[in-house]
Amino acid sequence: MTLTAPFAEDLVPGVPLAPAPEVTVDAGMATQYFAITGDALPLALSDSLSAAVTGGSSRLANPALVISLAIGQSTVATRRVIANLQYRNLVLVRPVHLGETLRTIVTPLAAAWTRSGRDRAKVLLGVELATADGESIASFERLALIPVAEADRLIAGELSPATERRTLLQYRSSIPDSWVSPDGSTSLRRGDTLVDSLADTVSSARELVRLTINRAAAHRDQRVGLDGRRLVYGGHTVGLAQASLSRVLPDLLTVVAWRSCDHTGPVFEEDLLTFSTHIDAVEQHDDLRFVDATVTAYAHRGTDAPVAVLDWRPVLVLSGVTS
Repeated sequence: MTLTAPFAEDLVPGVPLAPAPEVTVDAGMATQYFAITGDALPLALSDSLSAAVTGGSSRLANPALVISLAIGQSTVATRRVIANLQYRNLVLVRPVHLGETLRTIVTPLAAAWTRSGRDRAKVLLGVELATADGESIASFERLALIPVAEADRLIAGELSPATERRTLLQYRSSIPDSWVSPDGSTSLRRGDTLVDSLADTVSSARELVRLTINRAAAHRDQRVGLDGRRLVYGGHTVGLAQASLSRVLPDLLTVVAWRSCDHTGPVFEEDLLTFSTHIDAVEQHDDLRFVDATVTAYAHRGTDAPVAVLDWRPVLVLSGVTS
């Protein structure tokens, strides 16, 4: 008996897949994630600060870790993935705290042929993250490139466009009213560009894959990677990008949404990554600031010119501006 590794034609639109194991997000997992990404998001590191802001008895779980787990659990559909192309319309309904148990349900939505022939297809997946008792935590769509073994069996059509764009303040409902925001220390305006002076090297790629139950062979086995090299899990690149946000935005409290996330190029272990953040919009609501940002990551490989590998558009929540 072998683990199920579906081809694109095995993913039937509207039929959910059997889920991956549930995962309890605990302090050990949070520590290992911190060691891999270096994401010093303050509320995810300090019990006392998390309690003061959120009022919760357990620390905030890093939102990038939560979504990495959901993506990893969603690989029940993508063990054969060639590339992850895009994530879109991701919304965290509420924050997750350490000690909560999460499960993910994946439902194929549609498939379409690529221009390169009938040996691969783009498959749009709906991903729903919930607690063990069924409370919704997050939802998003994932677009993956998956090989085709029997072309005549693929139910191919058109991929739906992204849903209507929310306004920034519509994400206010993702933050509980009980949160007490500290005063902010930095001003931020639309049009600002924040260049992180600290580059970071991708390491422990397989460890993050295992930590998040990611079963995609391309991230574990160089024989099915790209040009004989293992691909780094896209959530790893996002994790390093959020770590950069924590450095350039010391008032960052959490991330509540990804408007989109495009992996514009492959990432490999030992790549040196640099990050630049552009502020697209800022809206104040009571003692919180909601921010649209575009984070771009570049891979530096020897003497070659830097290559853009990530276009990530998160919605950020920052503490309020000091009056």
